[in-house]
Amino acid sequence: MRHTLWLVPLCLLTSCGDIEPVAAQGTQQPVPNFYQNVRDAMPFPKILPPTVFRDPRHIRVYEIANRIPGVLAQQPCYCYCDKGHGHKGLLDCHRDSHSAG
Repeated sequence: MRHTLWLVPLCLLTSCGDIEPVAAQGTQQPVPNFYQNVRDAMPFPKILPPTVFRDPRHIRVYEIANRIPGVLAQQPCYCYCDKGHGHKGLLDCHRDSHSAG
């Protein structure tokens, strides 16, 4: 439960540059890629250290990402970067500055 609480601010602070438009009412977008099992995501990709950022929001997001890689690997990224960047879950957005916008 404690790890799940960190996910809320992380998702709110994380933004992607390749956001697709929201589906029209009555239609449903497919769920992007994510790992069903944390073992399938291992070994975890190296996540950027928070120290490479200047914006306190980005620093905090990457601090959290470094603490809970297993949780993020099992979350889909709704920027649909699985299509354009080959990401397999929200954790992959933190390998570089992609999730910082």
